[in-house]
Amino acid sequence: MSASARGYGEDERAARARELVEAARRRRADAELRLRAARRDRAGAAEARAAAEEWRRQVRAELEERWLQLERRATDLARYAVLGSSDRRGLVLFEPEFGHVRDPGAIGSAVLSAALTLSRAAMGNVQLVDPVAGGLRMVAQIGFDAEFTEFFALVRERGTACGAALAEGRTVQVHDVERSGLFTAGAARDTVLSAGVRSVRSIPLTGPDGVTAGILSVHYPRPHEPDAAERRLLDLLATAGARRLRGLDKQQGLDRQPGPDKGTG
Repeated sequence: MSASARGYGEDERAARARELVEAARRRRADAELRLRAARRDRAGAAEARAAAEEWRRQVRAELEERWLQLERRATDLARYAVLGSSDRRGLVLFEPEFGHVRDPGAIGSAVLSAALTLSRAAMGNVQLVDPVAGGLRMVAQIGFDAEFTEFFALVRERGTACGAALAEGRTVQVHDVERSGLFTAGAARDTVLSAGVRSVRSIPLTGPDGVTAGILSVHYPRPHEPDAAERRLLDLLATAGARRLRGLDKQQGLDRQPGPDKGTG
């Protein structure tokens, strides 16, 4: 082989080697870019995880603080929130003139508003015993449409939470309306579900004399089981409302009694 041929072959191999080296450099540079990008992604993911964890911590702390406040409210209510009491040191849920209201519907509305404020319920109603009609008549509601209020305007049957609570004289909790044996398949169950209700708690408004004036019912959009604090608050409100309603009944009874006959003089 001539010297010129050998020189040409060496030049070709050298060029090929340079191409391989350049290709290796490009691959290395590309790998370094990908590595830096991966590190940035990992750093971003770590920051996102840290931010999410901090958010969860804040939410958890906020919820814990909220329920501590509710527990304190429950304690205050247990000590001081007896309607008709002049002791104003405790938590005040009603306006001062509430103790002088003589309209049962207004009393029911005030109790219901307080119940929805202090509980996790989104809707509710108050029904009072109507001895003439022989059932529960709705006098206050929050969150329901005309279909619901018209259907439950007067309840006589036990196949609902409120009807069962009145008949049995105890609080009735329906965890999930769809799966409850209390709500038999039919118009009542369908009306409740179409109103967006999945859980119901019905509490008798029973006064100190043992007479039930009506039912306080709170409704939840999802299956729900109230915890001890929520149950306690609702029971206290129901007790307060019952005392006010029974006191009103007694006062109206006195008002209906004839006065002394003063004679004609």
